Amino acid sequence: MIEAIVLDWAGTAVDYGSRAPIIAFKNAFAHFNIDLSEATIRQDVGLDKLTHVRKILQNSEISSSWETTHPTIPLAKAAEEIYAQFQIEINKVLAETAQLKPGMTDLIKFANAHHIQLATTTGYTQAMLDQILPLAAKQGYKPAYNITSEQTNHVGRPSSAMVELAIRKMNISDPSHVIKVGDTVNDILEGKNAGTISIGVVDGGNLIGLSQQEFNELDIEQRDRCQAKAAVILKEAGADETINNIADLIPLIEAINDQQHEMPLLLTPGPLTTSHTVKETMLVDHGTWDDDYKELTQWVRHELVAVGKASEDDYTAVLMQGSGSFGVEAAIGTAVPKQHATLLIAANGAYGERMIEIADYLSIPHVDLQVPEDQTVTLTAVEESLAKHPEVTHFAVVHCETTTGILNPIETIIPALAEKGIITIVDAMSSFGGVPIDLERLRADYLITSSNKCVQGVPGFSIVLAKKKTLQGTEGNARSLALDLYAQYRTFEDHDGKWRFTSPTHVVYAFAEALRELEQEGGVTARTHRYHTNETLLRKGMQELGYELVINEDVQSPIITSFKYPTADFNFRAFYEYLKDRGFIIYPGKVSKCDSFRIGNIGEVSADDINHLLNLIKTYTKEELQLPVGN
Repeated sequence: MIEAIVLDWAGTAVDYGSRAPIIAFKNAFAHFNIDLSEATIRQDVGLDKLTHVRKILQNSEISSSWETTHPTIPLAKAAEEIYAQFQIEINKVLAETAQLKPGMTDLIKFANAHHIQLATTTGYTQAMLDQILPLAAKQGYKPAYNITSEQTNHVGRPSSAMVELAIRKMNISDPSHVIKVGDTVNDILEGKNAGTISIGVVDGGNLIGLSQQEFNELDIEQRDRCQAKAAVILKEAGADETINNIADLIPLIEAINDQQHEMPLLLTPGPLTTSHTVKETMLVDHGTWDDDYKELTQWVRHELVAVGKASEDDYTAVLMQGSGSFGVEAAIGTAVPKQHATLLIAANGAYGERMIEIADYLSIPHVDLQVPEDQTVTLTAVEESLAKHPEVTHFAVVHCETTTGILNPIETIIPALAEKGIITIVDAMSSFGGVPIDLERLRADYLITSSNKCVQGVPGFSIVLAKKKTLQGTEGNARSLALDLYAQYRTFEDHDGKWRFTSPTHVVYAFAEALRELEQEGGVTARTHRYHTNETLLRKGMQELGYELVINEDVQSPIITSFKYPTADFNFRAFYEYLKDRGFIIYPGKVSKCDSFRIGNIGEVSADDINHLLNLIKTYTKEELQLPVGN
């Protein structure tokens, strides 16, 4: 939610057309017999004024003119003398140009009603600002803080120093909850460098440079051209949005707040936050018998095999209606014959335990390899179980066990079992698409994921990537009509992508878009890098705030990270609601041996989002829990 607005003064809040600095610069240089064009002055408006003078003197024509006119005064001294004259000239015009711009009164009322703090940064000195403040106050404009570069060791725009100081004074922890508004390129850069939302204001600003009367006298087409040109310059500088009238900020803030309220960021292992384009794909209805839809289904199956680094000669993708657990149950229930077969299940978390429960429901003979939740399943432990149970024919394990976020080393376990002729089933629900997996090298017989995980689609179907030779020998194995993986495979193959039963059409189209976006991002390698960046930033940031990890860093996946409760009486529900109210959804813990919570790093999530979250947790830890935190 927007907590504060930091505004520029001339051209933004007061002084329509930003006339005061232009008049003062022009007159200051004219005092020394140098005629400046308005365009030359406006090029760097927004800088502190001494820096602005120095920038103007860097113009070769102007510096040559000075050296010709004042040969005994070096340029370094010239800047000081012109700046001194500028201070005299600006004092002559500040009062007459301190009128609030149209829309400011509405914005002030809105900000007060919604408890949004107002602050300012400026290129003016404090002495100049002291002339404006009482005049603005008489018009109802009383910003809580007014920052000049004198308060930041004379570091002004485009540096973020002044905005950052304003944010600190307002006691705001997250700059993304702040809007910086200005009418110049340097205003936009100042806001972007501070991590705020940067908004460029067009009408009455420096880039149009006309007085209110001059602007009103333009015909509609001329106004539109002026506004469009200024907006383009501000956008190119990095403005997140541009507005014409300053009051246009009101609906923009309402839209930002509504979006943050309605669309929280899901920091979970799936479902996860998807892109707007993935969501928009679901706004169109489709028929299940439509040839285009069947063709799309076949394309999705083809792409999934490619993401798994496999050949369609060896592997196929079978889509199953339902959640990831539907796919796991379909794979186990179809892969294991009804007679003369035993399944070894390695479990070091809730999802390994779920496979044990599935085997119990399906009356499948099984041996359970129980591993502590904070430790990985190892090849040594698996081989020891096999030695004790020579009857084992099938093996199942979870790749990324999101109970803790641990990553089991399937790349060493699965090929070794393939050599022994054991059929292998890998629950890669939370890793496929987010962690590189090469099926040809892995040699897994079945690998399961779902549409709402690292490919970044929405919930609706599960996916089983199956070795064709293995799958084709499973006819009649299934214990369920709807979860018969072999029958589903044959229907896709024999009917050009037709699903056996009613399929989630909207989800399939969304998933197809997600696959395209995965490729556009740079494939699994690029996505893994982003996830790793998020996880490392989160893990280190939380440790700096005093939160302990549940598992060792060397077995941590980039998918989800588990943290211990910071205190014995920690109220997770209150913590959860605090973050939810501010736009983040996290997960409770599932670890049995300690109280914990989990934070996901996957989905349409950036490093900026993680930093935002960390700032919120820092504030909560310090203010609500009253615990010491790092800098």
